[in-house]
Amino acid sequence: MELPTDRVRPGVQSFKGGTLHFEFGREITRALKELVLETGTTLFMVLLSLYNILLSKISCQGDIVVGTPTAGRRHSDLADLIGMFINTLAVRCQPEVNKTFTTFLAEVSQRTLADFENQDYPFEDLVENVYVTRDTGRNPLFDTMFVLQNMNRSEIKIPGLKLMPYNYESRTSKFDLTLQAVEEGNTLLFTFEYCTSLFRAETIKRFIDYFRKIVTSVLKNTGQKIWEIEIIPE
Repeated sequence: MELPTDRVRPGVQSFKGGTLHFEFGREITRALKELVLETGTTLFMVLLSLYNILLSKISCQGDIVVGTPTAGRRHSDLADLIGMFINTLAVRCQPEVNKTFTTFLAEVSQRTLADFENQDYPFEDLVENVYVTRDTGRNPLFDTMFVLQNMNRSEIKIPGLKLMPYNYESRTSKFDLTLQAVEEGNTLLFTFEYCTSLFRAETIKRFIDYFRKIVTSVLKNTGQKIWEIEIIPE
């Protein structure tokens, strides 16, 4: 995928990064969850579909691959085993302009289910088998990630101490662009992690505005075609 960048892509991939945060309040979050129930999908599928539409709008492309991590613990023997089993899936979607959002969401749902059925296939083997030409300036297969987490924060109590969460601001970016969503109570918290060698913060702020507009536009009319979905805030 060729995203429009503010700076020329370095010949060797840069991992310098920054982060910007935003959130959806109770009303939008509730509407998204109602959409999940109406369509028989999941919040992951809905948000991935919306993110694909954003990427399609800003890149003018209708064939997009987005990476997403999986836990890699499907086997019951691994449930209590300590260690890192995370694998990466490459989810390919076609947000073509003449599809309606509901049609595209159904496609994303089917594709996601099929991909997760094969989540044990090592990403390294996939790269080796399907990727031919290696570009040292970018990641193989995809340049962007989507991550959804469900945060169940349990309060830690230590006598005499008051403990509060510490938000660590990463200064690295493994990919050109990563959208991370966290479901926390009645809100959705988002973080855009971006490569500062490619994008200015002002550009990512515009992407956030575009994403907000896409979400509100879709929630007003899920039957509209992708080309009809507005991205420019009023």
